[in-house]
Formats: sequence, structure tokens, C-alpha cells
Amino acid sequence: MERKTPGRIANETLERITASLLDLVLPMRCAGCRTSWLLSGAGHWCGMCLESLPLVGHPLCPICGRPFLKSPSSSDHHCGECLAGGFPFHTARSAVLHSGVVRERIHELKFGGRVQWVPALSDLLAMAFEKEGTGAVDLVLPVPLHVRRVRQRGFNQSGLLSKCLATRLGLSVRFDVIARKNWTEPQTRLDREQRLKNVRGAFRVEKPSVVRGLRVLLIDDVYTTGTTLGECARVLRRAGATAVHALTVSRAIPGWRGDDDGAVNPDG
Repeated sequence: MERKTPGRIANETLERITASLLDLVLPMRCAGCRTSWLLSGAGHWCGMCLESLPLVGHPLCPICGRPFLKSPSSSDHHCGECLAGGFPFHTARSAVLHSGVVRERIHELKFGGRVQWVPALSDLLAMAFEKEGTGAVDLVLPVPLHVRRVRQRGFNQSGLLSKCLATRLGLSVRFDVIARKNWTEPQTRLDREQRLKNVRGAFRVEKPSVVRGLRVLLIDDVYTTGTTLGECARVLRRAGATAVHALTVSRAIPGWRGDDDGAVNPDG
């Protein structure tokens, strides 16, 4: 892998910021079709695109939020993993299934530096938060990246999403509370057991006093197997957080065939 110099990282970051500022001053187009013009304050998706998104709906697991796509007429019920006590977080919810234009925008943000998609993706987070709710929360925290990954990418997409969402909801957000202390390989092609092993011990709460006694909202871009979110929740609860709720833009469902290229994948 090519090693980026600090100067190159700075230049690329400046280019991304410049592109984002241009998006702010120019008339805004829909983040989905990119053709419809939007009125100020109307959000970042046109009505047609918003209606076409594969929103995560009920029935779903009340803990991990997994939707039961093959039994749409059933009521909410616990999935097998949650019946077995598989996750340390109290609840997890996602806005849409990991497919189509939302998947494309997440890719463009993470791997293409298109930070102008952060407000549009945060719209979806806010929709899911307001629709499903978690009860009151005190603090928003992003899932952290290892410093090497931040240097490669130039930013932490979960941090950008957390800041945008927290501002919208009027909540406090911190970026110095939880850190990824171990470098972990991308989880894209790992199964659940390999993912669990990969992230075990990877996170550390740097400032336990900040989360002690608080209800935390943990933000990430994609929920795949829940292993990363679960490990973050585990160390946060050990540090004294009274509740940890996870919220992601999209949810990958193994084997579900979306409208883009077939089976949904985590994408790293």
C-alpha cells in the first residue's frame, strides 16, 4: 500500500473541504438523483428519492434491530443471537438496508473523500433516531478508527456523521473518549467469528469519567454483524455507561438481494 506523506494528506483534505464548501454555497441538489433542486431547510433528499430508499422497518429484533424481511406480517421478536445474549449494546437501529444509492454515497464518502454527503447521510440517521427512538441519551460518540486509518483516509466518517447528527439533535458529542488502540485488518471478507476475534481488545475508553452514569449513542456508517459496535459497547459499559445504543446509516443483511448488485456486503 502506498504510504501518503503528511503534505499529500493535507492537500487531499484541503481539496475535500473546498469541494464541500462549494456544495454549501451552490444551489443544493438531491443526494440521490442529483437532479432535483432542493429548497433551503428541506433536507438533502427529494421526495421521490426518499420514498424509494429501502428503509428498515418492522418487524425487527427489538435489541439488534435486524429486520425480518421474509416474515413481513409477523410482530417484532428477538433474533437467535439476541436470545443467546450475543450483544452488549442495549439497542441497535439502522435507517436503510445497505443497498443502492445510500451504499454508493457511503462508498464515496469513505473511499472517495466526498464529505459533502455527510449531511444527507445524517438526515437518515436523524430519521431513524426520531422514528425508533432509544429513550433519552446524554452523549454521542463515533466508532473510532485507528490513527493509521485516519491518516490514510484523512478523516473518520463516523466522526463526521456524529458531529452533524449531534448538532441537529442538540446533543453533546465527544471524540476523545473511546479509541481504537489496536490495528485491525479490514473486516470485509471475515465471517462473524473471525470478526469477533479481530476486534476483541481493539478499543479502549480513554476517559471513563466522561461516560460514567451516562446513556451513550454510538454512531457508525454500516452495521454488518454488530461485532465492532458490540465491542465498543462492551468497553463503554465496563467504563460505567448506564446504556449504550447504536445507530447506523445502513444495515447489511447477508443474502438479501438489493437493487444494485445482488447480495449485500459490508464493504469495509
